[in-house]
Amino acid sequence: MKLLTAPGRRAGFFTGILTGLLTLAGCVGPDVPFGMPQPTAPATASRPSVDNRPRLPATGEVVGTGETRAALLLPLTGEGNAGRIAAELKNAALLAMDDVGLNALELVVKDTGGTTEGAFSAAGQAVAEGAAIVLGPLFSANVRAAAPALRMSRTPMIAFSSDRAVASPGVYLNSFLPQGVVQRTLSYAAGQGVRSVVAILPEGVAGDIAEAEARRTMLASGGEVTAVARYAYDNMSVYEAVRTVAEALRSADAVFIPDGGSSPATIVSTITEAGIDIAGKKILGTGQWTSANLADPVLQGGWFADTDQTRVNTYKQRYQARFGAEPSLTSALAYDSVVLVGNIAKGGGGFQRNAIETPVGFNGYTGLFRFLLNGTTERGYAVYEVREGRAEIIDAAPAQFNRAN
Repeated sequence: MKLLTAPGRRAGFFTGILTGLLTLAGCVGPDVPFGMPQPTAPATASRPSVDNRPRLPATGEVVGTGETRAALLLPLTGEGNAGRIAAELKNAALLAMDDVGLNALELVVKDTGGTTEGAFSAAGQAVAEGAAIVLGPLFSANVRAAAPALRMSRTPMIAFSSDRAVASPGVYLNSFLPQGVVQRTLSYAAGQGVRSVVAILPEGVAGDIAEAEARRTMLASGGEVTAVARYAYDNMSVYEAVRTVAEALRSADAVFIPDGGSSPATIVSTITEAGIDIAGKKILGTGQWTSANLADPVLQGGWFADTDQTRVNTYKQRYQARFGAEPSLTSALAYDSVVLVGNIAKGGGGFQRNAIETPVGFNGYTGLFRFLLNGTTERGYAVYEVREGRAEIIDAAPAQFNRAN
């Protein structure tokens, strides 16, 4: 049996659920450069906002000279990985401002310290200073803390948490909600004839989310999740999980293993070592598989959904050329959000809900996405097949949304 370890290189669609933050681990280096110094707004003078309300001078680092003010709330002095990912998000915002034009926005970067108190204070400052929209915070608890001040002033927020429970009308999440990638993988598989699926999932909240969405998707597609087993990160628990669903595995069309790291290969190897023939059964995963060893023979032919890596790699190359380090996928969310907000501001119509919730959505480095009425995000994912140790697209991400909210 292969050794099972908890995934550590890409805290992607599942391992970041408890904090509501995607991709804090592994790919963020110990020292994240902040880029070139940016001009700051004068500290002594105020100017009217775009709706002619007086506003206070900006508190925080100011980037850009546009008439529309947006606040970016980040845990710049937060503990551990929080501060490092905040540095990446800030860098991504600087790169976006270069692209959208410094005259499109006045972007005010505010430090939350990674705490609920800091998020509440920063949101209150943003409102008092006349910010037309707020980007961030990161953590779900901080989104909850910041939301009341913004809701009272009807200031929209685009946060980066992956906890859909904190979304609400006017509080949008530009993140990778784990339900979406599960739905894409299983709906594609169902379209290829998969009708019965056994799900082998990690214990905890991540497994709960994966199970609920897997059941919903298969039911909607005319199929069924015939059995579910849970494991902890030790080989004995994997053995017991496989044993409990052995009979269902023998008759299933597919096995769904959404976790990453060594989990997919360990689980599939355990299935075969238990004497269960998986020939003809499809192995299904999620974008977490990018942290797995795709060269492992047991994963060949497996399918999983993920963001379009061609776009992501283009972003990473640009970021590295500018800041000298490879960024995480999470940072691209800040880039896309700043470009989105800058383009809306240049249009002159303000941040009305119909502008943010446009059914056609937006296209960015993270792919096609749109904000729904309840504040959650719908994304267009590609489906990959593992071939000769590499992930190759077998069903491209959609170029446009073809149905209304």
